[in-house]
Amino acid sequence: MTTARVLVDLGARKYPILIGSNTLGTLGIALRENCLTQRDAFIITNAEVGAHYFETVRVSLEGAGFRRVVRHDIPASEQGKNWDEFTKACAGMLEQFPDAGSIPLVILLGGGVVGDLGGFAAAVFRRGVPFVQIPTTLLSAVDSSVGGKVAVNFGGVKNIMGAFSQPRLVFCDLTVLKTLSAREVRSGTAEIVKYGVVCSESLFRELEDGAMERLLALDPATLTDIVAQCCRLKADVVERDEFDKLGIRNVLNFGHTIGHGLELSAGYALTHGEAIAIGMVAATRMAVQLGMVGEPIAQRLFALIQRAGLPMSFPETPGLFEQIIKAMQSDKKFRDGKNLFVLPTAIGAWEPRENVDWKLVEECVRSILS
Repeated sequence: MTTARVLVDLGARKYPILIGSNTLGTLGIALRENCLTQRDAFIITNAEVGAHYFETVRVSLEGAGFRRVVRHDIPASEQGKNWDEFTKACAGMLEQFPDAGSIPLVILLGGGVVGDLGGFAAAVFRRGVPFVQIPTTLLSAVDSSVGGKVAVNFGGVKNIMGAFSQPRLVFCDLTVLKTLSAREVRSGTAEIVKYGVVCSESLFRELEDGAMERLLALDPATLTDIVAQCCRLKADVVERDEFDKLGIRNVLNFGHTIGHGLELSAGYALTHGEAIAIGMVAATRMAVQLGMVGEPIAQRLFALIQRAGLPMSFPETPGLFEQIIKAMQSDKKFRDGKNLFVLPTAIGAWEPRENVDWKLVEECVRSILS
C-alpha cells in the first residue's frame, strides 16, 4: 500500500498531512500518535458523507479512547457555507460542550464546504479549539484542507468572513474518493492543473504524459503521488507566506479571481473546480494579450483542461456579465481600486499583474461566456 507524509512546517503550528488508502479505520490511532489527547470529538460533516463514513470514524475514535463523539451536519452545497450555518455549528458546540474545561477535538469530515465552515467555527469557539481535516473530495485533498484559510460566504461575497487557523492534522484516505461522482472527480483536477501551470512544470508534464487519465480513473498509486505533490507545493507556499501578507500566496489564486466571480454569479450552477477551470482559461488569455506568455503555452493548458473533462466556457444569460464584473470587484486581493491578477509566464511560472486595463479584463470575461 502506497502512503505519503507531507509536513507543513510552521514552527509551533506545524502539522503533518497523512495520505494513504483504506486508512480511515486507523484515524483514532493516528490522532494519538500525533499527540492529540482530547477525549471528546465534535464531527462536522454533511448527510451524504456522514452516511458513508461517520460510523467508521466513530468506531475508530471510540477505540482510541474518545468518550463522546457528537455529529453535526451542515448542507453539502456551497450555498450552505453561510453565516447561519456557521452560527448553528458554533451553537451546537456550545450546547454539547458548555463547560469551559471541556475542549473537544473538532473533526471536519467532508469536502471544502465542511472544511472551510467547520474550520472557521473551530477557530472562534472559545477563541480556538484544535481541529483535524479529513478531506473527502479530490479538490479538498489537494487544496482546501491544507493551509489554514477557513471562511464562510457573507453578503454575496465568497469567503469574505474568515480567519487563518491551521489544522492539527490532515488525514487523507484516498479510498473515500470512490464514492464521488465523476463530475466531482473532474472538478478536483482543476486545482491540480492549477498547481502544474503556475508552480511545477514537472507536475504539468506528468499530467500531460498520462497521469490525468489515471487520476480520473482513481488509480491509487497515481492519486497518492499527485495528491502528495500538490500538498507539498501548497505547503511550500504557506510556509513562506502563512498569513498572505507577502504576495507569495497569491499564486494559489490563479484562475480564482474570474472563477470565483463566475461561480457566485452563476448561482453555483458550476462546481468550484469547473469555475476555476474557466477562470484559468480567461486569465491565460489575458496573459497572452499582455505578452506575458505565448499562445503555445495557452494551448497546452486548454488541451489539458479538455482532457480533464472540464468546461472552458459558460452559457451567457442576461445580466451575467455585469454580475461577474461586480463580484470580481469585491476580490480580496484588489486594493485602492486597483485589480490584481495572477498570470502564467511559462509552465510552472507566474507573475502578479496589477491594474490591468478594465477593457482587457472585460474582454477576457466575455471570452468565456458562450
